[in-house]
Amino acid sequence: MAKKKEKSGGQQEGKGTKDLKIISVQVVTPEAVMRNPRQMALLYIIDRLGPTHEKTLQHIAYVIQEELNVSLGYDFRKVGNTPYSPQLKSDLVSLLYVGFVENEPGLYRKLRTTSSGKDALEKAAPPAGLVEAINSNFEMLRNKASILDSELDLEIRKRMKGLRGSRRRSFF
Repeated sequence: MAKKKEKSGGQQEGKGTKDLKIISVQVVTPEAVMRNPRQMALLYIIDRLGPTHEKTLQHIAYVIQEELNVSLGYDFRKVGNTPYSPQLKSDLVSLLYVGFVENEPGLYRKLRTTSSGKDALEKAAPPAGLVEAINSNFEMLRNKASILDSELDLEIRKRMKGLRGSRRRSFF
């Protein structure tokens, strides 16, 4: 067997060479988010709904796109009866990363717009068609969001109660 020595620059003597792979990754900055219409649309939806669960946000975005025919650019799949979009999740992570959205403290950890997110909305407006669709259907969207959030809050309370109950039983 031949010995392989690594040269500077990452190459090796002998038969094999090391390949340098360059992978481009988009940097997430507040400016990049503000130039992205899909992310600004999502930020606007969160801002209009007020504090809401991520699962509720997925459902409301689905309703806006599929029932109100406003293209948000998401591909939804149904998981059970719940619509889910990996692109929406990725956009939400970007909004959280740059600080335009935060999770409320406490048990429910609902999403809400931060003051820097509100400033971003003032500087880079969401698509006009989205604003009109939400404004003209706001009551319906807010009612759906309230019902979904209430169901999720109840589910969380039941889980927490079950956890507390199982801890008590283990001591007796």
